[in-house]
Amino acid sequence: MPRRQWMALVVSGLVAGCAARPERYGFDSATSACRQNPAVCARMAGEEAVLPGTRAMRVAASIGTAGDAALRLMKAEERDAIEEALEACADDARSTVLIALFNGRNPTPEECRSEVTVDAQGRPITLAMQLGTEMHKVALPCAHKWLSELRPGGFRLEPRYRYNPDSGRWEPMREEDVRALLRHGRGSELKGTLVPDVVIHTGSEMQVLAIYDFKFPCVTPTRPSNWPRYPKGHPHEGQQQDAMYQRALKPKQAPLQVTPRMGTLP
Repeated sequence: MPRRQWMALVVSGLVAGCAARPERYGFDSATSACRQNPAVCARMAGEEAVLPGTRAMRVAASIGTAGDAALRLMKAEERDAIEEALEACADDARSTVLIALFNGRNPTPEECRSEVTVDAQGRPITLAMQLGTEMHKVALPCAHKWLSELRPGGFRLEPRYRYNPDSGRWEPMREEDVRALLRHGRGSELKGTLVPDVVIHTGSEMQVLAIYDFKFPCVTPTRPSNWPRYPKGHPHEGQQQDAMYQRALKPKQAPLQVTPRMGTLP
């Protein structure tokens, strides 16, 4: 079977299983797959069992519902629990995808650079890009599960913000409006919009408290990486992603990256 076809079959099965069973993504970075196959997990570089659930459950119990005054701010203990949850989701996503595609081993730099498919415009998709996409598809349901307990009504995953020249502000778009534009072939109108992975807000998406982006390096990370810059031809060409988030959405704390094995970093 050709490599691209094999990759498509394995990844589609993996993601379908993740979407069907979001409850399996808990707070242990060893993952359900690891628990079923400990020999594979033992080979995974840097893998350690992490169970931060106690703090998370304590914080969730103290926060209450979206109508509580607690939503207006984010206390240090709540922030720590949220970041701990997101870090565990990132670790879990990397482990799950690598177990499915590489029997738990880390891909080599050469494999990461290899082309596995092309997009709708015929542009090459490397293994690094493919793995990043699939790891996001595992991490985001995990994040939704835990943020729903830690901060109900005070977060949104992958919100899309668009600049409104009339108000002079970046405003969140409704998901149905985004889908309608895409359905009618008007996706170009979304060019220049901002789509962070995780936004923590006060209960209003216009009042952003924190922004987190999952980052999944193909090769096992050994040091923090810089935020990417928007490429040539992009409306924000040359701008660093975190600086754009900060300038447009004005979160109360600087945007943070969440990277497997590295944790939450600027």
